[in-house]
Amino acid sequence: MNNQYLLELGMEEIPARFLIDLSEQLANKVANFLKEQRVEFENIQSFATPRRLALIISGLADKQADLEEKAKGPALRIAQDSEGNWTKAAMGFARGQGATVEDIYIENIKDEAYIFVDKHLSGESTESVLAQLPTVFSSLTFPVTMHWNAYEEEFIRPVHWIVSLYNETIIPFTFLHIEAGNQSFGHRFLGDSVVIDSVNHYEELLEKKFVIVDFAKRQELIKEQILQLANENNWNVPMNQDLLDEVTAIVEWPTAFAGAFNESYLTVPDLILTTAMRDHQRYFYVLDKENNDLLPYFISVRNGNAEFIGNVVKGNEKVLKARLEDGLFFYESDLNQSITAFNEKLQNVREHFKLGSLADKENRVSQMVQIVGQKLGKQVDDATISKTIESAKIYKFDLMTQIVGEFPELQGKMGHIYAEKFGVDPEIAQAIGSQYLPTTSGGQLPENKVGALLAVSDKLDTIINYFAVALIPTGSNDPYALRRQVTGIVEIISNEDWAIDLLDVINHVIAEAAFDGDNDELTTKLSDFIKARIHQYIERLGINYDMIEAVLASQHLNINRHIQAAKALFEFKNNDAENYRLMVEALTRVVNLGVKFQLNQEPLQNLSQTESESNLIELSQKADNYQSVSELIQYFQDLVQPIDLYFENNLVNAEDEAIKSNRQTTLKQLTNTILSVFDPRLLISKF
Repeated sequence: MNNQYLLELGMEEIPARFLIDLSEQLANKVANFLKEQRVEFENIQSFATPRRLALIISGLADKQADLEEKAKGPALRIAQDSEGNWTKAAMGFARGQGATVEDIYIENIKDEAYIFVDKHLSGESTESVLAQLPTVFSSLTFPVTMHWNAYEEEFIRPVHWIVSLYNETIIPFTFLHIEAGNQSFGHRFLGDSVVIDSVNHYEELLEKKFVIVDFAKRQELIKEQILQLANENNWNVPMNQDLLDEVTAIVEWPTAFAGAFNESYLTVPDLILTTAMRDHQRYFYVLDKENNDLLPYFISVRNGNAEFIGNVVKGNEKVLKARLEDGLFFYESDLNQSITAFNEKLQNVREHFKLGSLADKENRVSQMVQIVGQKLGKQVDDATISKTIESAKIYKFDLMTQIVGEFPELQGKMGHIYAEKFGVDPEIAQAIGSQYLPTTSGGQLPENKVGALLAVSDKLDTIINYFAVALIPTGSNDPYALRRQVTGIVEIISNEDWAIDLLDVINHVIAEAAFDGDNDELTTKLSDFIKARIHQYIERLGINYDMIEAVLASQHLNINRHIQAAKALFEFKNNDAENYRLMVEALTRVVNLGVKFQLNQEPLQNLSQTESESNLIELSQKADNYQSVSELIQYFQDLVQPIDLYFENNLVNAEDEAIKSNRQTTLKQLTNTILSVFDPRLLISKF
């Protein structure tokens, strides 16, 4: 079990954003391959650089584990003739399993006798199994692929060499017309070819050729070099992990260096400067250690050594200067315009070719704010609604600015900055900056109610209108990030603790918009889409699947009510499982009957025939007294005994039509109340 195997796929530079995922994918697929092939191993260590994916498998067994199998043959009535002799079918079966008829034994399966033989398969050598690894490489999946030469095959990038070494022995195979061997290559400019004589020497030999193959070691070295520069200059350098990962993925021999830019560019908002450095140039920006002000310096990482580093610094400073010069020019040019001028240009830009202009979008969202604000009632004040409507009338203006044209990732954020520069109310300016939040699940949310109301209204308008023109996500395909938009709605409404039924909003909008097609079908599709995101949100809270399904089956689209109901059921079951079971069973009994009936009027007390019937009618009419989910859950608990007594003492389908109708009405009224919170039929009560 001391065997080791080295695999290295050498190729053209792999796009940085894919490197980590590809390295993990290769390791996982190789691990699964070895398990399927019954080859034991202790661990797999992954390596990844821009020009290679590699791994070392340690603790490999000498061969596959032997396999003992019980092979099933034909039924005994076919395997033996009337005299008890083995037939040709039996002899052929035994021969095919490498056995003889003497090895045959009989077992019954469902009252039918069959013949069997025990089969022993000796494991093949690990070397022969490793030679089959090209099947693993062919199963790798890539976001993008390339053809090269005249080959029909595709891969993430052209493959130039393969190292396949078992201890000190080459495991030969061919993949993409490349013969596996023991020759690797060092740094593209500083190194040359190198023969790997042993798996144990892999890292050491490549380091001599200016390649640090271990991703984590390379990243740690980059961090140390950056911190050293920061300490020498008394700087604070924010270590953005995404940037660190990207820089690590584009270098094999890192050398960090510091550069500078003219202080005059500091008149530009920090956001523009840091975006130009971090996102466009892959630089680490620098802050003053005392007050965290942005300084006119940057740190970058070279893929090479420190030779001629001065020339490298000058080259990077020149590139950054051009980028910052553009930023300064666009910023100053934008400030010579006005929000009105930018906003007017939105009339000439379409949101989507199936939809109207961005100016139409602002008008629709202004109306959406009014609708949502009306449905929220006293949860938001008139001033908040008024400011949100004001913000909706201009919130897309920054899309017409030159700076957003140059740095599209700053849309919304530059709207906030420019709005403040143009003297817009700070709350409105902040709302404009919050319109895209949250950008990721669990990400930053709008900081004020104006921003929250605008973001929700914008996202609701987007999903309703995109669904109306059949721009609906399918499978994993979601080009307009509509799932993320709905996740944002769920997270904002949950954070604000707003009680609002989005079905009311959707129905209101659809009725006024007069979309083509079936309105009911559109409402159903939107409701299902939103509920799927609510399901994910509640699932992340660790709540049982059946509870999530039950609350989402309720007859509304009030996000917080769904969340609160799921939490209440989860807490009740965990604290008092027996009473939880009794409640679920009692309510299920009511709903199973109640869904079959119509509610034409209130149940009448004067038609009750027993005390238990009178009591349940009285209780059913008190449901409106309970508004919160916690109150309703307690109300349902209190119904358990009255429901049991009701069914013990009363026949629902009584002979008297008036009494029967009254009892059906009672059950229907209770059913409607129950289904407004959850569907008990979907809850597991036996546990």
